[in-house]
Amino acid sequence: MRHLRFTWLFLGIAAALGSLVSAQKSPPSPAELVIVRKGTLPIIISAPHGGRVAVPGVPERKGVGIEQFVTVRDQNTDLLAESLADELEKQLGGKPWVVIARFDRSFIDANRPPERSYENAAAKPVYDAYHDPLIAACKAVKTKHGRGLLLDVHGQGVHPNSICRGTRNGKTVSLLVDRFGWPALVGKNSVMGRLEKSGYRVLPKCDSPPETKEEPKFAGGHMVGTYGSHTGYGIDAIQLEFGVNFRTREAYPKMAKDLADAVYAFHEAYLKDD
Repeated sequence: MRHLRFTWLFLGIAAALGSLVSAQKSPPSPAELVIVRKGTLPIIISAPHGGRVAVPGVPERKGVGIEQFVTVRDQNTDLLAESLADELEKQLGGKPWVVIARFDRSFIDANRPPERSYENAAAKPVYDAYHDPLIAACKAVKTKHGRGLLLDVHGQGVHPNSICRGTRNGKTVSLLVDRFGWPALVGKNSVMGRLEKSGYRVLPKCDSPPETKEEPKFAGGHMVGTYGSHTGYGIDAIQLEFGVNFRTREAYPKMAKDLADAVYAFHEAYLKDD
């Protein structure tokens, strides 16, 4: 009888361990492949290309017939975006809205329209798990504050010591410029102006005339083109392309702090509720 009790005990433990192992191996749900934080500030942070996780049941993209097809990860932009959010919470006493991809870009590129973002229907729920909370954030910010700033965080290796601005040559910040003039994008209290003043090389340079074109490759993708203030969402949107030297494990914490300082100045000048 005693032997039987031990047998049942052993079988019960084995079953429990089996269930635990099974649960640990369960593939992540679409929502688990995106970091989402609801905010209280009129600031939204997006980072679509820093993820490292494979999407279950979805093959890697091949890009047949797709122009500007890219699968390379924007290394550490996810960490930079999270650090930026933490720094802003410290400085402003509120939370920015955050949407960061955990999924790898080789499976889904969230900074593309659906027809160019993924090649398998099984990827759609994950794509939607990124964009649905971003849409919700834009709507919530516009409703509560009347205006807001979306920073879309990316990485580039063409200019390793530079930060490239992408606004589709001012189009995605049209409300900001209409309200406050061109200095709100490049002046002393702008995000780009503060970064340049802190010693960073910004492209285009902040003292460039307004007609100076942004570098075509980094002038703004689907994210800012969809949610920028030239659209019904009414949120001014800037794509920030950080050179590789600002995204190393050693460098990104300082980059996040300096960027937060710049966003703080912008908030105080242009986003504070009237």
